[in-house]
Amino acid sequence: MFSPTHSQSGRNKSEKEPDNKRPAKPLPPAPLPKVVNETRGKSGNEDSIRINSDLVTVTVTTLKNSTEKAALAKEDFTILEDGVAQEVTNFARESETPLRMVVLFDASMSVAQRLNFEKKAAAKFFDKMMRPQDQAAVFAVATETDVMQEFTNKPQLLSNATRQLKAGGATALYDGIYLAAEYLRATSGRRVIVLVTDGGDTVSHKTLKEALQITQEVDAVIYSVYTGKLWGSQNLRDIGAERALSTLTKETGGEVFAPTLPTLDQKQDDDTGLKQLDEAFSQLADQLRTQYVLGYYSANEARDGAYRKIEVKVNKPGYALRHRAGYYVPKS
Repeated sequence: MFSPTHSQSGRNKSEKEPDNKRPAKPLPPAPLPKVVNETRGKSGNEDSIRINSDLVTVTVTTLKNSTEKAALAKEDFTILEDGVAQEVTNFARESETPLRMVVLFDASMSVAQRLNFEKKAAAKFFDKMMRPQDQAAVFAVATETDVMQEFTNKPQLLSNATRQLKAGGATALYDGIYLAAEYLRATSGRRVIVLVTDGGDTVSHKTLKEALQITQEVDAVIYSVYTGKLWGSQNLRDIGAERALSTLTKETGGEVFAPTLPTLDQKQDDDTGLKQLDEAFSQLADQLRTQYVLGYYSANEARDGAYRKIEVKVNKPGYALRHRAGYYVPKS
């Protein structure tokens, strides 16, 4: 059994092209939760660390159908926590904030027939999204979670990593999300987890609630490119999987994109299926380019581990916003 300190073993180095197989030592499926503030109290910079950890950040997306005419400013936003107005102290536009993204591919046997579509569409997505200041990593999730490519700003390395994906095994999706959130915890910038999956989870040690809670703790936004919607198979939909993805994305401020893909006996429609996936990734890229990062220090100083609801309003007409629903306060 792996300990938490081994949770990143087997990774490719950041600027190294992946080998032709998965890492020999996969990430453990269920790392023990870490007490991240345990050693901070012993630091000589205790006050500084405490202040920074009290900052609540909220990534806000202006939706594609918004009638946006000009960039918004800090003064245009109001944040409510449990219904109480908060002072917005930090503000940054998407162009001013680097992206830190983990793209988590479901590599279980259930997605085998769609994996080639995903690889091709993801390559275009990386080419479109990545700027010099951005960093992305590629995870593969089946029975275990493997890091196929560590953080890099090079689209080619990310695409090369996806080409090494092979389908097999069961699906530990919630474990993968948990590990992705931990992977993002130490980073700065806009934290994003992209799930490319049919949504089913069969062998996770972590629960949906645990995966969601840690994602909210690190202020990561989950988006999903749902690959379980197939032509002519409406009666075979996994409603439970769809609901789980809806919960993960809605509660963190993301969205589910659900292209309709061909089945194995519809190979003549491969081009159409790829176009559907391309469109889903394109919509995702558009949302990532219409974001703001807000920050505030809560007027409620209690550190009781409670959940607090967040509401963000824009003080100009014609805007629709998406953001995480709330967060859990650390216990003191």
